[in-house]
Amino acid sequence: MKHVFISVWQKLPVYLRISLFVFLLIFIFGYIMTVIEPQTFPHLFDGLWWTVVTISTVGFGDLVPNTIAGKAAGMLIILLGAAFATAFFATFAAAAVELQHAFKRGRLMYKKNGHVIIVGWNAKASEIIRSMKKADPSQEIVLIDQTLEESPLDIIHFIKGPPIQDQTLKKANISSAKSIVITSDQHKNETEADMQTILVILAVKGLAPETYTIAELQTAHQALNAERAGADEIVKAYELSSHIMVNGVLHHHSIKESTEIVNPAEGKHIEVKDIPPELLQQTFKEASQYFLGHRSILLGVKRGERLVYNPDLGFKLITGDQAILFVC
Repeated sequence: MKHVFISVWQKLPVYLRISLFVFLLIFIFGYIMTVIEPQTFPHLFDGLWWTVVTISTVGFGDLVPNTIAGKAAGMLIILLGAAFATAFFATFAAAAVELQHAFKRGRLMYKKNGHVIIVGWNAKASEIIRSMKKADPSQEIVLIDQTLEESPLDIIHFIKGPPIQDQTLKKANISSAKSIVITSDQHKNETEADMQTILVILAVKGLAPETYTIAELQTAHQALNAERAGADEIVKAYELSSHIMVNGVLHHHSIKESTEIVNPAEGKHIEVKDIPPELLQQTFKEASQYFLGHRSILLGVKRGERLVYNPDLGFKLITGDQAILFVC
């Protein structure tokens, strides 16, 4: 039994052991004072109060031992208590500093849920965080990166480690995340970056298959592999940037407008929603008027895998159609 107690005691954190010893010291000397001087300390609480005040070196002077035995106990509690009280506060201060240091260095697990995880720190990730926080300040964001030494921003929870490892994803609480955005690794060439992205998708889907996964790819030939790995959405960076630049070539002064038209930070975004039942068998014109009344512009219709933008006004909506909306 003795060995078990010693083993359990040694496994306790240092700050907890010091805390228990200080509280035990307070209780013992508080009780001793009620026994030595019952007139001065008629209740146990009086003894505890005097012990705490004495140990902390505050010394209010409202209760003072009058006997030699009481004063000797007071001297002993000052010598013992002051040392342990100092260690007590110093240990807690050191623990608080270490906790903050661990948080900044990305060693603490994220324990909340409904958060968004971003993989990889780069200019793109910085803009995603800025836009997301502006659109929804309450949205919790977790950043995973293995190259940073400490968190780049105070408004996020940073996890340091390789995103392909289960341990790193579990630290980010992947199973409780709302979605994860995997940005392309800027430290690798295009092919290696896409292979890394696919490995991250596999790791995510292996641990949390229901987590909505958005992946960025740099090359066209890995898109099918990303779909096979389980990505819910694939952002083809090579298409997106080239389309915007070609649009600028064909229609001068249109690049800024192309990028700003969809900016969640300004309350503008594209949304795909099921067609309300009352609009089924209605025309595109009638549906457009309906959505205009709800502060949305109907851009087109998604029918299965087919996207129909700006169809004829007489285009009929059928069951299974989804509305492609510009919300502003």
